[in-house]
Amino acid sequence: MKFSSHFCEGHLPIAFVFSAPGEEEKRKGKPVAGESGANLEAALVHLHSAQPTLFSSLHRYDYRITNSFAEPIAVALGHGKSEADNREIQKPQNVQRVLSELEGCNLVILCGNKARVLSQAIRESGKTIIEVPHIGNKGLNSKFKISNQIRSASSFDRRQYRIKLWAEAILQAIARENAT
Repeated sequence: MKFSSHFCEGHLPIAFVFSAPGEEEKRKGKPVAGESGANLEAALVHLHSAQPTLFSSLHRYDYRITNSFAEPIAVALGHGKSEADNREIQKPQNVQRVLSELEGCNLVILCGNKARVLSQAIRESGKTIIEVPHIGNKGLNSKFKISNQIRSASSFDRRQYRIKLWAEAILQAIARENAT
């Protein structure tokens, strides 16, 4: 299987697009190598349980994974930021790279605002797009509020609850796409 800090070829025709690889991805040479990857694997448990034919694997690297920007960016790497700006993402050679990496995938799940910058180009290529928040802890915490009952649970349980909500958002979006 082909890996780089921003890309995993996978073998299933579903792609997840994230923002940019960071320090952890650069070090490990694989995309979503840190907390976001662990959260994605936890979400795949829910997705597989609900749609085992579509999400046929529980392992993130069985799916196509890429990033809206290929170069690792992180404050820990000496950058003053952790994401590319929209102009960098929209450069024609970058858009072409992403479209090339998504070849063979019919369903593309855009994870976060920076991945959404590519939504028009990906949609124009004929792929079905689902847009969800980034699955990193920051994205989960800002987009999925929890009830008072869950608020007293452990941080692990609160994270698992938000991951389940993230997976449910994907399933609901797929249901809406299938209804049209």
